[in-house]
Amino acid sequence: MRRRFLNFCEIHVIVGPMFAGKTTAFLRRVKSEGNNGTNVAIIKSSKDTRYAVDSVVTHDGTKFPCWALQDLLSFRRKIGDEAYAKSMLDVIEAQFFGDLYDFCCKVADHDGKTVIVAGLDGDYLRFFLQINSFFFLFLDANL
Repeated sequence: MRRRFLNFCEIHVIVGPMFAGKTTAFLRRVKSEGNNGTNVAIIKSSKDTRYAVDSVVTHDGTKFPCWALQDLLSFRRKIGDEAYAKSMLDVIEAQFFGDLYDFCCKVADHDGKTVIVAGLDGDYLRFFLQINSFFFLFLDANL
């Protein structure tokens, strides 16, 4: 999908290695936006079952509810229009989603929503993950 700017909003990216505080920074930002009146929906990969199926959980145990999906583009169809209507759709464990780029372009550029994406920048062998590399080409803020 080519990036076209119809209802341009923003894409913010939080990347780093394991145990770097990405989830803590992500939840801090999500809670801040929620406290400011922004309607937020969080999506995580259904592959992430470490702590809870329906929550984002930091390593120190802080929890926040979310929806778990195999792919991002099915969010509206599987979760519903009410959840999709939120002004901010945020993705945690982004490295698991093959449709991340297309989803972010659709949500931010076509539907006018802000997106926060958080994920690993490399694997356990310290190889850079391909899925994160193209975000540096079009991100609006790297946190």
